[in-house]
Amino acid sequence: MGGPQDQNPALQSPKTVGFADLWYRARTDAKTTIPAKTDMPLMDLAPFMPNLAMLKHEADGRARYTLFGTGLAAAFGQDLTGQFAETPMNDEARAKLETVIGNFYEEHGRDAPFGRWTMSRARTSTGRLIEFENLALPYSEASDDSIRYIAYAITLTTLDYGEGMVERFPDTATRMFNAETDRPAWLHQDPESAALVVEANVA
Repeated sequence: MGGPQDQNPALQSPKTVGFADLWYRARTDAKTTIPAKTDMPLMDLAPFMPNLAMLKHEADGRARYTLFGTGLAAAFGQDLTGQFAETPMNDEARAKLETVIGNFYEEHGRDAPFGRWTMSRARTSTGRLIEFENLALPYSEASDDSIRYIAYAITLTTLDYGEGMVERFPDTATRMFNAETDRPAWLHQDPESAALVVEANVA
């Protein structure tokens, strides 16, 4: 994903920045390009756990959730553990996801581990449209010597009690990168992010 835009900071939530910091710190401390799950201490992961998901790619390339945090389950209105990542997506969103990931593999090779940041929209059970941010990064799983993914997702719109997402639309912004390279310049807080104001008021 070349071009000047890649130098512009993109992350909306300070919590997403914190998750990225944790992953890159674990990678540095372990002196590897892709950290193992055990390289990310539980104490460090604890603040992110409700909004964390872990994914394993099946033989057909589809990603299945092996863990879906309680905060995500509340936001999506269901626990997606064991289900495929595209489950809450509409057909257009699924097609766009396949295209974006396919383009990444075409550029970097099928075995390249990716990082993926997205901004997305969803319709809730009350009919509202909300935005959420997602950052997925790879980790090595010792039990089967595979590369899996850990993702942090956070809604940028406050949900009402009992309100959950019922339909996920195509991502409004997507950036993918080879996770074995240096941290991209854009993978930092956008100083113009509205989430800075929202989270400052909530804190």
